[in-house]
Amino acid sequence: MTAGNLTETKGAVLKTTKQVSKSPKPTSLKKHNDQSIRQIYLQALKEGRFDPATNKAVLFYDLDCLQNRLDTLSTFFPEQVLHAIAVKSQSHPAVLQYIAEAGFGLEAASIEEVKLAEAAGVDGAKIVFDSPVKTRDEIDYCHRHLPGIIVNANSLEELSRYPADFRGRLGLRINPLVSSDAPEILNVSQKRSKFGVPISRKDAIIDACVQNQKIQGLHFHIGSGIKDFSGNIEAVRRVYNLAVEINLLRKDNPLSFIDIGGGIDFDSATGKFSVESFAQEIQSQFPLMFQNFQVITEYGKFVHKYNCFAASKIEYVIEGHTKEETGTAFVHLGADLFLRKVYSSLDINYPYSILHQGDSTAQATYNIAGPLCFAGDFLYDDITVNKLNEGDVFFIHNIGANTSSMWSRHCSREEPQYVTVHSSKMTKS
Repeated sequence: MTAGNLTETKGAVLKTTKQVSKSPKPTSLKKHNDQSIRQIYLQALKEGRFDPATNKAVLFYDLDCLQNRLDTLSTFFPEQVLHAIAVKSQSHPAVLQYIAEAGFGLEAASIEEVKLAEAAGVDGAKIVFDSPVKTRDEIDYCHRHLPGIIVNANSLEELSRYPADFRGRLGLRINPLVSSDAPEILNVSQKRSKFGVPISRKDAIIDACVQNQKIQGLHFHIGSGIKDFSGNIEAVRRVYNLAVEINLLRKDNPLSFIDIGGGIDFDSATGKFSVESFAQEIQSQFPLMFQNFQVITEYGKFVHKYNCFAASKIEYVIEGHTKEETGTAFVHLGADLFLRKVYSSLDINYPYSILHQGDSTAQATYNIAGPLCFAGDFLYDDITVNKLNEGDVFFIHNIGANTSSMWSRHCSREEPQYVTVHSSKMTKS
């Protein structure tokens, strides 16, 4: 249902004809603060876009922030680069459709995500399929229904599953064996990685690409949560040089694309570890790569993280019995939405803010507990804020990536309502 500035959705793909116009060149990455989050929530409440009596928790996704991230990629990378945004980081149909209408591609880690990309309206030639366990039926589906789809084989053994007349563009994933600052559980360029053919098997890779002329490109992705992208630069160097060496032996049918993956947490549009500096560095070091190959990226968290916030009413408050004792406030989101925060050792600290129903300035210390039936379902420990009460609204910021797309069915709780907004029409500076 679309009305005014805000769209309310619960799983259905929005069907619109409006094309997304490109915004002016971004000079910064758009992020929300306490004030803008509160304004969006109150405006949505005023417009009746959700019912606080029945919607215990609501997720708000800002399409203007999404456009800012897409524009940032378009601005600093050459025009011919295909940006295939990772579906696994954010899979809501309305968001995927917006990306499709903006002319971007989608990267799928499963056949289910391939079909989400199809449903969103992405042309087959802009879908990248990277599952490490593709079945023969899944490969056949791509062959029959998605001409032009980019499918990256995860191993040399997988190559035999593709027909000689495969209608997609077949790539081979390489593990460049580089170091990075990715967290251990997200680092996929180690020797024991399940992803890609180790570049130490260079001779076997070259032989496969020479013997198997249906291979059209090389792909790598070294990990996620990366801040210092020097490892990504080295990976580009190794895989690009490998592609050039292969093409010396395939002059009549050269490799045509290099997929450089994603996983970099750019902290700004400009500056040391920014989108601009990364794009400039790879263009400066490898200018012929952009002339001789189509370059593909697969960013996800960078595109989505700051575009979404959650709002949950506080259902119960148990006060500490003494001044020193920590109280507990119960909200309607926990490990069901925040799997990585609760279950993993990753250092994830979402900012938060609170819309108080009263005006008390007395402070107290609380743990914020989720709704699930196990002891570890806590989102925050020992936070000191103005005294909490039933009916206050607890906001959790910057949750656009790797949250709703990972929703857990533990305790069979229903997913929170999802509302897309255009914040520029709902907030005042």
